[in-house]
Amino acid sequence: MRQAIVSFKYHDEWSRADHLGQLLAMTVRLMPKADGIVPVPLHAKRLRQRGFNQSTLLAQVISRQIGVPVCDLLLRAKLTMQQVGLSAVERHHNVAGAFQLRSGQSAQGARFVLIDDVVTTGSTLGACAEALSQGGASFIGAATLAHDRRPTLPFEPSAHDRAD
Repeated sequence: MRQAIVSFKYHDEWSRADHLGQLLAMTVRLMPKADGIVPVPLHAKRLRQRGFNQSTLLAQVISRQIGVPVCDLLLRAKLTMQQVGLSAVERHHNVAGAFQLRSGQSAQGARFVLIDDVVTTGSTLGACAEALSQGGASFIGAATLAHDRRPTLPFEPSAHDRAD
């Protein structure tokens, strides 16, 4: 899986999007019904450099597979450092406030599934979820192709959030 993601993301093997998106669609089907699929956005500068957003390509495949529309609701308003090599705390601070709802968009009362290729600490997905939540989303789930094995969090969960 690692090699497939690296080839897809960094070696312009866009053809992998269909297969990877189909795999991810199987997971999304198991989640509560969503009103929209929301890809994690790239900053405009990074999008120009890379030429595509891997999360958007995956979201488009998932949308076709499950019949839920892609919702381009989020904007990455802040150009952040690449997350690779950053600690959990650094990742959390790096993406804090980086995402916002696009002008004129509303998430009021809607249910969304965020899509990204890999989750390491959850900082990026958390920042995206925060933006959707501030916009009034009623449910926010997330699906990724892979996760880092390190059990780290960008912050200490409150006693209310911890399972006993």
